[in-house]
Amino acid sequence: MAGSSSPKLPFEPLSDHLPSLDYALILALIPAAALLYNRSEDLLLAANQQFEAFTGYRSAELQGVSIAKLLSKKLDTNPTGIESRKVQLKTASGDSLPVNLNIKSLSQTNQIVALIFNMEPSSAALQQENYLRDFFSQLTSITEQDSRSKALAQAAEVLREQLHPQAIAAYVFESKKNQLLRMDLDLDLSGSPFPQELSLKDLANPAGISTWQAGQAAITSLQEIALVQGSQYLLTLPLLYNQTLQGCLIASGNGALAEETSLELEFLAKLTASTLHHLAWMENAQKTLQNVRQLLQIEHALIDSLEEGVILLTPELLIAEMSPAAESMLGYATSEAFRQKAEMILIGNQSLAGMFASAQQGISTQIGQDFHLSTRTGRSFQAEIQCIPVLSEEKVVSIILILRDRSQSEQIRVKNQELEQRAWLGELSAVFAHEVKNPINSIMTGLQYMGMTMKPGDPHQELISRLQTDCMRLTHLMDSTLVFSKPVDYRLVPVDLSAMIPQLLEKVAPRMTNLKIKYNFDAHPDHPMVKADFRALERVFENLINNAIQAMEKSGGTLNIKVTEADPHLIPAQYDVIVADSGPGIPDDLREHIFEPFVTTKSTGTGLGLAISKRIMTAHKGNLYVESFPGGTMFHVLIPKAD
Repeated sequence: MAGSSSPKLPFEPLSDHLPSLDYALILALIPAAALLYNRSEDLLLAANQQFEAFTGYRSAELQGVSIAKLLSKKLDTNPTGIESRKVQLKTASGDSLPVNLNIKSLSQTNQIVALIFNMEPSSAALQQENYLRDFFSQLTSITEQDSRSKALAQAAEVLREQLHPQAIAAYVFESKKNQLLRMDLDLDLSGSPFPQELSLKDLANPAGISTWQAGQAAITSLQEIALVQGSQYLLTLPLLYNQTLQGCLIASGNGALAEETSLELEFLAKLTASTLHHLAWMENAQKTLQNVRQLLQIEHALIDSLEEGVILLTPELLIAEMSPAAESMLGYATSEAFRQKAEMILIGNQSLAGMFASAQQGISTQIGQDFHLSTRTGRSFQAEIQCIPVLSEEKVVSIILILRDRSQSEQIRVKNQELEQRAWLGELSAVFAHEVKNPINSIMTGLQYMGMTMKPGDPHQELISRLQTDCMRLTHLMDSTLVFSKPVDYRLVPVDLSAMIPQLLEKVAPRMTNLKIKYNFDAHPDHPMVKADFRALERVFENLINNAIQAMEKSGGTLNIKVTEADPHLIPAQYDVIVADSGPGIPDDLREHIFEPFVTTKSTGTGLGLAISKRIMTAHKGNLYVESFPGGTMFHVLIPKAD
């Protein structure tokens, strides 16, 4: 066992995505004494004949034993590549022999390795090593193919290199036809005499490798073809994975088949079969996925065309999807209602708990007698709900709700009345706000004059300052009321977010510097173009940036603004702009009401900023929502992309 060089494992680690192969067969192909070892569990799995002869151990004695039983010192079992290390190997007789150890990985995760105890290689051993290295390099290329036809062609090429036959053919098994279909090969041979189709009875042994030699009786049709062609041998190599036929390789030629090639042929058959099985599974998965996508497209087209509203629920009664008609009826977008409890969205004058309980037990129900549903705005309309559970293997996998509006004419009347009231209220609010601003300005002017005439240190100076602050707050409230109450016609044009947002940050940069607030802006892609009204969108981001600064003004922090691609399923396609601060967060009791008018976390706030921003994004067919937790708040602004 002397010498510093060691034979290499004659192949690269095989792909982990293939099913488990016969590693003991690999050990049999290694000319040196070798062990199969599981590194993660520290267990010996098998030994080849050379190791048994050298140490006196039998393979069965070593299975499940720690490597420490055979070595005098603790061993680092990381694969060593071409390097070897000297170790003391304990034999069955109790002797300790110095040997060169080489560790080779048998998997991409390095979990299973071969421990090779090397002697000084002879020229014959080197030739065998080179031969095996080339052979397993060719085998590895089979696993790298992306289709069954390419994998079979590569396997046929390996077989040609092994046997140098006069004719060769590769077949793939089609289970629907229960036949083997020949694949076209380009191997520079004179042409295959074998037929395009084969049945299982044409194979001498469909369950294993079989050879026919000249002088033997020709039993199968393939043997008769080989006999007519004057071939001296015929090899049929069935490709079996878990006893299931995947394909077959056939070769015929002159000369005799060497017995030494049987192990190589067996390994070729197993590896090719497992590769074919994997590729067939991938092809079937792709076809299934394509069929599912087509069915979903048909389903969505049907649901979208229905006048009735359709809501899909999970077995836990969470909303998974809403049709456009259901969104219109209830006033919720699917993105807003997604994963919400159905009882939080479907609010009526009667409890729906009994209907939902029946659905979870697989019972269809219908409610419609004197039943009214409430919309998001609180408006009630007469409705009918049909609840249909979807069962699979006697289990409820989904629940379908079909909503029918039984008061369409009443809806139109109520909606028109509501619009008139809103218009009247908006006009009244605008007039009120405009009229109130004038006396506020007069009061503000008087307070400024009084403050200027007071002597420094006057005890009323603080009162004047508080009154001025209240006047400024009232002025801001009136301005916000004017914006909130007036209907706005937005002019949508392409807007570059990577130009707008940095300009807004530059305006407040000195203020953030004084407050020890750092800021970052990142956009993917570099120039995200959205379809928006420039001034309205600018108002949204100004409000969010100012809110973030106010949240961090006491202790400083970081403001991060990032533009990314939104969920690809959103229609229309949108960008997601995340405005995140490292402030204290929004209290749980306020988070659900943060976009309602006059709800604010600031003592001097009007509570209209976020309400106005929400209204602007809704008018843009986008969205605005918040995520908050102790130590930070993130606002998500969803904006449709520009065409």
